[in-house]
Amino acid sequence: MATNIIISGIGAIGGYYGGMLAAYAQNLQSVNVYFFMREGEHLKSVQEKGLHLLSPSIDLHAKPRLATADSHLLPQADYLFLATKSYNARENLEQLTSVITPQTIVIPMHNGLDIPPMIQEVLPDNLILPAVCHITGRRSRGTISVRSDNNLLKFGSDSTLAHAITSEVIERSEWLYTLLKASGIKCRLYREMAPYLREKYLMLSPSAVATAYFDIPIGIVQNEHELEFRALLKEIANLYRAAGWENDPFLEEKGYDLVLKMPREATTSMHSDILANNQSEIESLVGYVVRMAEHYNIEVPLYKKMYQTLLERIKR
Repeated sequence: MATNIIISGIGAIGGYYGGMLAAYAQNLQSVNVYFFMREGEHLKSVQEKGLHLLSPSIDLHAKPRLATADSHLLPQADYLFLATKSYNARENLEQLTSVITPQTIVIPMHNGLDIPPMIQEVLPDNLILPAVCHITGRRSRGTISVRSDNNLLKFGSDSTLAHAITSEVIERSEWLYTLLKASGIKCRLYREMAPYLREKYLMLSPSAVATAYFDIPIGIVQNEHELEFRALLKEIANLYRAAGWENDPFLEEKGYDLVLKMPREATTSMHSDILANNQSEIESLVGYVVRMAEHYNIEVPLYKKMYQTLLERIKR
């Protein structure tokens, strides 16, 4: 019996990793890859011509077994990759109820630290393998373009979630890891993902709020607003310590060094969404810090100020 893999959300992240899997599985009888997508021109193009993947070394058309906006046309999933934005995560799970069984392994690829626990709450019997994606890309009609071939996917179990690590869990996780590697995807499998989720969040959250608040790319933020940016890093580092997540006395510098690896001209998807008057990940990337600070009774005054200003800007 073939293994069914469903990729939900064919934007830059889901499109790249789903496309790589679909391209590899096209000539396999043992693996079927399906795309669950929104109605629109992007879906029509994928249905007609396949998904066009472009990188410095890749130029291919990946054809999934089926690309559809109707979840009832999809089979039950052995593995389900969730690659929509964080604000769509709960709705996305509701749309996919018909494909999820207790045996479905769910791989959330969202940015927020709040999403894996929410998914585990909705699916208490399922194994959740959270993922961190280090990739920069964009989606256009029928096409996913990524700027580098050094994209890295980290995924694995998370002890803060409910599922026990059994020999079956390890075997199925390692099978997926082997398939991803065979598909040409650079990836790493971890027994404990929580530190890597928090590491990315330490870079992404202050970058998102600063680029959106000042309305400039991250390089200009660091050049022209370094004091404010370092203050944001200090506030989120204090939250990590209060929550018992990190004891590193140089955590602020670690976060700053991670941000220095971003392209200087780059902004964040949250900033781009706010500029385009689209729904954004502000609650997962900024509001979450404010709420957790209140929970642990610590002060994050700059986060609060920027959060409130951005909420008011969005409402206009």
